Formats: sequence, C-alpha cells, structure tokens
Amino acid sequence: MKWFRLLLFLKICLNAHEIEIALKTKREKPLVYLTQIHLPSSEYDWRYFEELREVFHFDLDHSGFMSLMPSNVEWEESISWSDIRSHFDLGKWKARKASYVIAVQEVKNRLQVIVFDCMKGTSKKYLDLALVGKLEQDRREIHRIADAIQKDLFGVEGIASSKILYSKRYKLNDAWNSEIWICDSDGANSSSVIADQGYCVCPHFFPTAMGLQNHFYYISFEGGQSKIYSSSLETKEKQMVVSLRGNQVLAAMNQQGNLIAFITDIAGRPDLFVQPINTQGKSVGRPRQLFSAPRATQASPTFSPNGKEVAFVSDRDGPPRIYVMTVSNPKDTKKAQPRLLTRRNRENTSPVWSPDGKKLAYSAKVDGIRQIWVYDFETDEETPVTTGPLNKENPSWAKDNVHLVYNTEDDDVCELYRIHIEDKEPVLILAGSEQKRFPSWSR
Repeated sequence: MKWFRLLLFLKICLNAHEIEIALKTKREKPLVYLTQIHLPSSEYDWRYFEELREVFHFDLDHSGFMSLMPSNVEWEESISWSDIRSHFDLGKWKARKASYVIAVQEVKNRLQVIVFDCMKGTSKKYLDLALVGKLEQDRREIHRIADAIQKDLFGVEGIASSKILYSKRYKLNDAWNSEIWICDSDGANSSSVIADQGYCVCPHFFPTAMGLQNHFYYISFEGGQSKIYSSSLETKEKQMVVSLRGNQVLAAMNQQGNLIAFITDIAGRPDLFVQPINTQGKSVGRPRQLFSAPRATQASPTFSPNGKEVAFVSDRDGPPRIYVMTVSNPKDTKKAQPRLLTRRNRENTSPVWSPDGKKLAYSAKVDGIRQIWVYDFETDEETPVTTGPLNKENPSWAKDNVHLVYNTEDDDVCELYRIHIEDKEPVLILAGSEQKRFPSWSR
C-alpha cells in the first residue's frame, strides 16, 4: 500500500497535457534579414539548401534575441554576390529597418556566412562550413554557426547546439514500455539511447563539472523496483548509481557533481534522501535522509546552482506544493527546516532551478489545467508562462536561463514544446503518437 501511495502521488507530480495560446509581450527585438542561400553552382539539389536554410531560420528566429524579416525577391536581387562585402549597400538596408543582414552562399560545397551590422557599419565573415550532403550532420554545423552569431551579436551563448534527452512511452504487446531518446534543440535527429532495459524515465545529463561529457542518469524499473542508473551516449553501458533497497525515483544531481538527491521509500514512505557520489557518478559513503514528515509524501528534488539548497514537492500541509530547504551537513546537530515557496495555485509540482539560480520553473494547476509557471527569487513573484487547454508538465531549463522545454499530454499523446519565458510563444518540436515525457536539456 505504501508503494501504491507513491505511485498515486507520482501520477499527480509527473503526468502532463497541452496546446497553447500564450500571452505575447511587447519586447522589442532587432530585425534581422537572412538571405536565401545563393547557389552559383552545387552538386546538391537546391531543395537540400532550402532545408538547411529552414534550420538556420528556426535557430535564429527562436533564439529570443532577434526577429527575422520576411524574404524579399527584390532585396535578394540587389545583392552583389561576387564581392558582397565591397558592394554592400548599408544605406538601403538601414532604410529597410534591418539591424543585421546575414548573407549566406554556397561556394564549392561550402557555406559562406557573412554578418553585416547595419548599426555599426561593420561585417564579419565566419569560417566556411564544409557540407557533407547529409542533413543530420550538416544541420549540426548550422546550429553551431547560429550559436556563434548570437554570441557575437548579443553576448549570450546560443542553445541551438544543445541536446534534449526525453523518455518515449508506447504500447508493446499490450503492455507499456518506456525508452530514453535524444534529439536536437529543435526536435530533429531524434534517436534511441536506452532500449530493451525495462521501463525507463526521467533522464538527465551529468553536470558539466564532472567532466563526463555525454553521460546521463535515469530511472529504470527493469528489476521490478525503480533504481537510479547512469549510462553514456557512446557506450550505452549502464551502472547503478545508488545501491539501496526499496524504490528510488526522481533523482537530481547538484551542479558540483558530488551529491545526488532522490525520493525513496526505504523508511516506509516516500522521503527525500541525498547520496554523496564521486567523479564517475558512483555512490560513496552512506545515503542520508534530508527530509521526512508524518503521513506526507515528498517528490521532485532540484538543487540550487551553488548546491546549498534543494527545492522539492511535499503534501505535508495538504495539496502538493514546493518547499526549499538548506542541504545540511551530515555533522549538523540541528536539522534544517523547509520553507514554503509557492503560495499561489494548488498542486505545484515538478520544480527545476534555473542555471543562474534566479528562477524556479514548475507546473501548477490553474482552473483544473496544469500550466508552466516561474518563481522569481529576486522579486518573490510567481508568473505563468503558458496558458490554454491540456496539461503541461516537467519543465527543463536551457543553459541560457530563458528557454524551457516541457511535455504535454492529451489522452495517449504527449508532445514536446520549447518556450521563451518572456516571449511566451510555445513551439512544438516533437509530435507523434508515442508519449514524449520528462525532457531534459543539456548544459
């Protein structure tokens, strides 16, 4: 019955729903003109370059820093491609209200990218991109150059090259199965990572401080009980992170890579525990109970970036709400006490701390529908990010602190969306019949 109670609580804390009508802000963004890819000659079909440009357009237009202008045939024809930098007409582009012009052309199966700053009257030519003619590979080079352009123009590293881990749930022989998958930041290049290992959920990349690039951890029910495992995108070999009896779920590592928090029923009910780990992601020493409350269930821990605090879900005072407490030292004689963080709405679940520590994203039930909200630690304000029908759950921050990815659910269909917390315009990145859940962005 205790495990059944945990499952019921997890159903509240982990499921999702969707479709969006988000409130728009009036945040001014500079206008950017991205040219069509000029083709003097190429061994590839022109339609291939149309696909590459769509990737480029998506990365730039959804960066949150710029607004792309519509294509204009007349403007394109006015460009002197043979020596574009010498003949660039700055006055004309200023009159067209363009802050930046990104000119792209193919030269001997390489993409040449030049960015013109119409405000400063300067330009920069980027290292040519060698094309291999395979979209899944060439699009990654597009992501890379899009990130470089954003960093140069706005001083903020882009997220186009980031990856997203998620679980894919589907029916197999009348039983549910769940695998771990990965995709690009725009939902493309989706591929299986963990399969044939039972029911797997909640994947997360290891913290960058551990130096284990492409390593991740997740929850598997392969042996009947839920356990925390780790693996690598390259080897796909798995190892158990925490060797503890009972069930362990909803794991989260701190950014320092030396501690993992999780929920376990080892003491008889779902309580919050922490376990020291080494640089290889293996447990060292003994786990310890961080928080427990009579007749209460805890869920979904997430560390602050400095590792000194942990936010988590508890129904200690009624409906599930989010609390924050200090991660005490094992030698402390006085136990730290949690403080209530979210006071608006009911059933606030699946919290996740932003990389800069300034915000906490979570899912909150509003008028019977679960929406994504953000708590601001500096202003002590709770703000909705999404609106509209269908539930939205399991937000994850991108490294830029302004983009979130989350999953939705409509009966048997769960899809992945990404959203800028200021623009509040959701973008569907992964659709389809299989249930996509628990997305997690790479750092």
